[in-house]
Amino acid sequence: MQPTAALFAAFALITPLLAQDPAPAPAKKADLWLQDFAAAKAKAKAENKHLLLDFTGSDWCSWCIKLDEEVFAKEAFQGEAPKHFVLVKLDYPNDKSLVTEAVRAQNEELQGRYQIEGYPTILLTDCDGVVYAQTGYREGGADDYNTHLAELKAVGTAFGKAMGKAKDQQGAERAKSLAEALDALEEAVVSQHHIALLEEISTLDADGKAGLKAKYADQLKAAKEAAAERAAMAAVAKEARVVQEAIDSLMEAKKHDEALAKLDTFIQKPANPTQHQIALFFKGMVTMEARNDPAAAVELLKAALALNAESPIGKQVEMILPQLEKMAKAKAADGGNDQKKGDEKQGK
Repeated sequence: MQPTAALFAAFALITPLLAQDPAPAPAKKADLWLQDFAAAKAKAKAENKHLLLDFTGSDWCSWCIKLDEEVFAKEAFQGEAPKHFVLVKLDYPNDKSLVTEAVRAQNEELQGRYQIEGYPTILLTDCDGVVYAQTGYREGGADDYNTHLAELKAVGTAFGKAMGKAKDQQGAERAKSLAEALDALEEAVVSQHHIALLEEISTLDADGKAGLKAKYADQLKAAKEAAAERAAMAAVAKEARVVQEAIDSLMEAKKHDEALAKLDTFIQKPANPTQHQIALFFKGMVTMEARNDPAAAVELLKAALALNAESPIGKQVEMILPQLEKMAKAKAADGGNDQKKGDEKQGK
């Protein structure tokens, strides 16, 4: 079920996981793609393969659908990729019947664990699910994608070799091997998926004699700050889904007053401050759609901003408010002109 235009816009502003118009996705060869993550890891370990994790919105994400059509549905990919990877489809569809409740819960957990910020996201991991590369949609078709995956798998091999060497080491020697492992990876992958290794290196080289603590200090600081920001955005997105799901059907049925009343229940008895702020934000958007009342929307968004100007939603409100205030001012001026014309017509 698709949200109305205003709710769609509101939700898009507060989560990077942007919904698209629904479209049919090409069928993937079922026996090549697993949905059970634990079973996929066991299979990868038994077959000495890596994992390819496809985080997708199969029935709404246009780039996911393009990746399916241009790469995953092609024989060139289906004949080559499974030689090296166990393929795992982690789907977040609008049509809830496409995944079981157990798979949905698993995918929600994995989305948080791997800090997925958009679709499609393709993660390459070892058989235990440890990430060594991240990619997504690429032009060029299946053959080019196979070459790309082969290059990334070589990175994974180098990473795994260094991690294996570190396994039985201690102190500075372990720190050096861990650093060798991280140096094989893209910095973005290290920052998003290997904060724990950065921290361990810093601890092992506490005196700085190996030069590793200083080498990774800035990256560790930036990675922690980015992780905190992603966590904040994830919390906002989670609360937004709770609120949106409660009013979607009402808005689709044009039951605007009921939708606004439902939002008032969140505003009056919120589960937490984030939900309170989001409910005010949504009420402002619904007020614009249902009543075309920018002045009222402005007041609601100002109330949301007053709760926490530094939150992700607060920052978005700051971006939206000037436009709404301009609309409210223009509407007020038009209203005054209309009144003046009416008075003149009546001879006042």
